[in-house]
Amino acid sequence: MTPSKHWILNNWIFLFILIHQEHCMLPAPQNVTIVSYNLEHKLTWTPGPGTPASAHFRVQKYSIKKKLWKLVLKCSDLRTGESCDLTNSFKDITCHYLARVQAFSSDQQSNWTSSELFFPLGHTTLQAPEVVLAGCGNCLLLQLSPPASRGLHPRQLKYLFREFRINVTRTRDKAQFVLRVSSGESRIDYLERGVEYCITVVPVTSLTNPVVPSGPHCAFTSPPPVSTVAVFLTALCILFLLVVLFCAALVHSGQLGCLHKVLLRALVKKDIINIYTIHISANILLHLPSKVLEQ
Repeated sequence: MTPSKHWILNNWIFLFILIHQEHCMLPAPQNVTIVSYNLEHKLTWTPGPGTPASAHFRVQKYSIKKKLWKLVLKCSDLRTGESCDLTNSFKDITCHYLARVQAFSSDQQSNWTSSELFFPLGHTTLQAPEVVLAGCGNCLLLQLSPPASRGLHPRQLKYLFREFRINVTRTRDKAQFVLRVSSGESRIDYLERGVEYCITVVPVTSLTNPVVPSGPHCAFTSPPPVSTVAVFLTALCILFLLVVLFCAALVHSGQLGCLHKVLLRALVKKDIINIYTIHISANILLHLPSKVLEQ
């Protein structure tokens, strides 16, 4: 066999091997993405077109510092529709990472598909803190605490959730103002009494993290204190009005005149009884013996 024919044969063999491998490989996964909220990281993907439903998936991680691909053990045998939790795999929040996914079956496998470079501290989305709001006179008491997260440690919490922007809206006329507060308890002063206010809270960070504002939290300030003098005068006026209405009702029904006659008769009868009693007493005294009177 001449050298030229040998070269042509080798090329054909190589091409046949490539075609055979291409047809024996599974489609590579697509849309490999790292989703992160409050430093809780999750790797998601979609199977490539034509991937059989029986295919499995495995995940590897790569640290820029260590420069080594390593299998994520708990994500070494996943099914279609499942995702991989990388929270504990990306522990160093200041390091850059990659993740990749491969489809496989009992006799086939796909090429690896990698995610974009991921920086936990800068790429995680900061969600709203836990908010407690209550009225206090002409103010609002605000309690802010970091959201619960498996990926956040006390030091990281203090760094990422140390300051917040508060948007305050008066419900009645939508008047607004903005202020900044720190984590913990704060007080929003100089508000109108007995009025509803709503707030939204947004984390403030020096990094470029995407942030998610809280939903509206609403509360009423305390109503103005009630004057006891005003209450007494109001009660007195109501009582006087009731008396006037009662008397008017009696006059209208003709009962007031009858009542006056009854009272007059009672007084006259009482005077007659008193006079009669005095007269009897005088007669008794006149007929008593003089000795008894002297005693």
